[in-house]
Amino acid sequence: MPDPNTPAPRAGEPARITCSCPVCGAMTLPADAFDLVVCASDPSRSFYQFTCPTCSGLVTKQASERVVTGLSARGVRVSSLPMEAMEVHVGPVLTMDDLLDLSIALSEQDVVAALTATS
Repeated sequence: MPDPNTPAPRAGEPARITCSCPVCGAMTLPADAFDLVVCASDPSRSFYQFTCPTCSGLVTKQASERVVTGLSARGVRVSSLPMEAMEVHVGPVLTMDDLLDLSIALSEQDVVAALTATS
């Protein structure tokens, strides 16, 4: 978890935030290495992420209100969770086979022509 109590940088210096990668351990990164996504309607869905400079893994962790406050105060980019993420989805989940079948169907000109002719 980032340490929101990391001292503020001196004027002209970029803010640095202490965090940890599950593979590489603790490290300190500049604020611009983080992305913070906030969900106003459900704070438990807020998260932050960064790419570990050592292993290049994408690290994503839940962000409590305290962490959101600390990161945003340090100048981390903040974006909102898209409303589509809150939509209720019904029906079966798409599988890789479904996507491959769609890709094959779309590569056949007759299928694409038939679909465009009916719409």
